[in-house]
Amino acid sequence: MTQLSSSLRAARAALKHPPTIWQNRTQQTFPLLCRDAVVSKMSHHGLAVSTRAISSTATSSSFAEMMGRAHVLSATSPLHDKFIMYPRPFNETVKNAMSTSTSSQDNNGAINNLSELNTETTASIPFKRSKKTKPKFESSGFDDRAIAKLTALSEAKKEAEDAKAAFLSSTSADDADSNAGELHEKWNQSEKNLALAYSQAIKYTSRITKNEKATRAAERRLYEWMDRFMDPFGGSSVWMKENEDKKNSSDLPGTMHLNKKWMVKTIHTIMPKLTKESKVQDGAAVSTTLPKIRIPPPTSKDYINLLRAYSVSKARRKGQQCEALMKNMMRLANTVSYHYDEDNGKWTDDMACDVGMESVSGEGKETKKWRSWVNESIPNSKAFALAIKCHAGSTHSESLERIILLNHIHDSFSDCCQSHIPGMYKDDPYVLFHSIKALKNLQKKEEWELGHGCLTKLHRFVTSSKNKDYFQQQGGAGEVEGAKDESKELDQTGEAPAANSQTIDVTSVYTTMIRLMARLRGKNDVAADARKVLDNMQIVHDVYVNGLETPESEMTITDGTSDGDSADKLISKDRIASIDIRSNAYNLVLGLYRDSKSARDTTKAIELLQRMVDAGKKAPEDRGGVPLPTEQSFEFTIMSLANMSDGEKALEEAERLIELMQDKEYLESSVAAYNAYIIVCNRQLFGKKAQLYDKALDILNKMKEMSKTNPGVSPSPETLALVMKAFSLSDHDDHEKVIDTASDIFFQLKEQETSEKSAVALTDRAYFYMMKCVDRHLVEDPAKKKELIEEFFSEACQRGLCSANILSLFRQSVSKEDFHLTVGEGRLADHWISNIKGPRALYTDGSKGGAGKHANRKGKSTSNWVKKKNAKDSQRETRKKDKKAKKFFKKVKA
Repeated sequence: MTQLSSSLRAARAALKHPPTIWQNRTQQTFPLLCRDAVVSKMSHHGLAVSTRAISSTATSSSFAEMMGRAHVLSATSPLHDKFIMYPRPFNETVKNAMSTSTSSQDNNGAINNLSELNTETTASIPFKRSKKTKPKFESSGFDDRAIAKLTALSEAKKEAEDAKAAFLSSTSADDADSNAGELHEKWNQSEKNLALAYSQAIKYTSRITKNEKATRAAERRLYEWMDRFMDPFGGSSVWMKENEDKKNSSDLPGTMHLNKKWMVKTIHTIMPKLTKESKVQDGAAVSTTLPKIRIPPPTSKDYINLLRAYSVSKARRKGQQCEALMKNMMRLANTVSYHYDEDNGKWTDDMACDVGMESVSGEGKETKKWRSWVNESIPNSKAFALAIKCHAGSTHSESLERIILLNHIHDSFSDCCQSHIPGMYKDDPYVLFHSIKALKNLQKKEEWELGHGCLTKLHRFVTSSKNKDYFQQQGGAGEVEGAKDESKELDQTGEAPAANSQTIDVTSVYTTMIRLMARLRGKNDVAADARKVLDNMQIVHDVYVNGLETPESEMTITDGTSDGDSADKLISKDRIASIDIRSNAYNLVLGLYRDSKSARDTTKAIELLQRMVDAGKKAPEDRGGVPLPTEQSFEFTIMSLANMSDGEKALEEAERLIELMQDKEYLESSVAAYNAYIIVCNRQLFGKKAQLYDKALDILNKMKEMSKTNPGVSPSPETLALVMKAFSLSDHDDHEKVIDTASDIFFQLKEQETSEKSAVALTDRAYFYMMKCVDRHLVEDPAKKKELIEEFFSEACQRGLCSANILSLFRQSVSKEDFHLTVGEGRLADHWISNIKGPRALYTDGSKGGAGKHANRKGKSTSNWVKKKNAKDSQRETRKKDKKAKKFFKKVKA
């Protein structure tokens, strides 16, 4: 075909004036080639062409048909100058024509007869666009498996409708077909296949993460399935329409809240019907009518698949979507239990042969099919856990309130139906897990109570031998495998459980509580509470290693072998939770000890650090889960020594810890630990004669010496600032010596600066402590003292280091008039405070703002600021009143 294309191209080049050009549907132009040029060039390249006479009319029409156009364009038209050779029609059209031609062809595909091309059927093939429309879900980012399952669902729907129509047509005829029973069974089987197709479509579409369209597709299929099941009961209330109406609402699009009173009342209504004995025995019902066909309803796995899709999505108000689904699940369970209740007043003998009254085997006993439908539709602990997880990842103002409500509903459900509903557990670890992960601020009383209560329940659950069969009660092998996926999906910790057992990794839960407590530094007893959580982590680790222990008086078995040392216990290798205690948990507790300002906590900090140090002397398998210390561990412990009442003992302990850190090969000596040592010296030696000055200078010289071999302990700008602080706090008799030493250190920092406005090495603390040294030790020459302080203040302002401390010291050192002339009134200049790391002041009085500050701000318009402020205050008060009213009406409705 390449020969043919080149021949036609050469034939056109031989024509000086092409008589006609053609335009295809892609707006490209083509020349009409004369017969003689085509025949001569094709013959030149070895292509056999019939020399049958072709009239000009035939030539025009045949080529027009080949080009996909039935009309001829003039060669003098504007399109003639835009001619572009497009060989594709010849390449594809001729090839298609040759493949259907009955004339003989050689092996190379040469054309034996040009007239044998079927131009009527093949000429426009390259120009036709495909009329096949792809399914909507193919363009939504769905993967191949999801598309296949959705396609299979569409086919299953059609098969079910055809089977239903065939059965109804056979029964509606006057002479009913003899194969009505066969058609009935076919219809029943098609409904079962449809239920399986729904389940597979929901499963694979819900697995597509970060795709809101996929989640919505799974949601639509599930509600459609539920509506299809509920419709024959006559109480469907049009589920899909109700859902769409809510989506069209501008107030709460597609969402609803659970009502605790309604949920608890409904579960207490369902359980008596579910647990009482049935009066209809198997085989007792005799009826000539065929049982009513019902599609099996969704199972708990189908609901969980959609809830999990909500939990990992970024959809808005996904927590409310979960609550809406759980409410609809309860509606379905309530409707089914009422319909099959033999005491509901609408029971008839014909209903005894209903498909829901068939007996199925499960858990070693026979039960009615409708009971399993109800059991699968009641939300279990996993459903509550995933709903809480959705609220935990939300920034909605009512998220915490909804999480507390879901916990209360779950507690009521577990008290009512724990022994009857599969997957329902009292104090389920997943529910508690995500409730704790939702906490953000323990300063709020509600969050503190929720976190403390949930962590206590979780710890009691995972360490109690009564719950050792938690995962085995999930079901068979397939269910356990799904539970493993659930564990990994819910934990989100990245830690895989042990290969020989399924566990829940609770590391992040305990660490989250300690981290939230660490934000409450300075609060009474918070360090003790955090230490208790850390000790509980150690207990969980011991249980994970040794297994849950069960008392046994007669015999002792440890992994199948007897052990005389533990004659009173049966150690089972069953376990529920795993944990990986890391150094950050220990460091958070040490940080709380540092900030507690209690001498007793200092002793506890030293003991905790010593536990980590002792663990480093053991083999990894013998450490008992205790991590190795880090540089931060030593830093926090050394800083906690500042709270000791015995200063000499504190300094001795600090020196011991510094030497201990240097001896550890797995640690690199850090400058932060030496800075902590200087802080301890400043607090313990404050006001003493020459000890503080000499001690700080010795530490600095030691760090400079060690930095020759270990660059990690090289003095930093913060170190030099702390040394100057020690000089300013020292009561050394030789004031000139102190001033000279402090000046040398200060000018070392100043030499590192690149310009007069840079602040790379110099900090606001360095300027403050240098000014403090001048103010404390330069007492004999007040004029020089004032001059130096004014000079340092000017430099600090120029470098953007005018902190609140510097401003206050300058105010104390100069007269009120000089201060006003130098600083002015109102707001400080922005470039004066641009590089501050310490306490910040925004106004010349040393404050950050307050009443009336807007009016005195320089360089800023003060027009209408009072009106704007009053308007904001009124809006704030209105929002508060509306929020209180909303909460009040919610409580009234509940």
